[in-house]
Amino acid sequence: MAGQQTRYEDTCEIVGIKNGIGVTGEILTFREHEVIIATINRSVKVKLNWNEHAEQYVGSVGGVEFQSVGPKGHRYRTTR
Repeated sequence: MAGQQTRYEDTCEIVGIKNGIGVTGEILTFREHEVIIATINRSVKVKLNWNEHAEQYVGSVGGVEFQSVGPKGHRYRTTR
């Protein structure tokens, strides 16, 4: 929509698929409906790719699978 943009938060919830435990990931790179690259506890880097069928970002690190709906977006007006 003209005159509006979406700004995304710099964190998102990342959930372990098997154990259901969620942690906050700090986003390093985010491209909507493409990829999230984030760190967990500033020590583990995880890459989550958009999965169209699940409508979530999914990926794995060290054999552990993770998923995320992505960061929250906030719409704001850019014109008066």
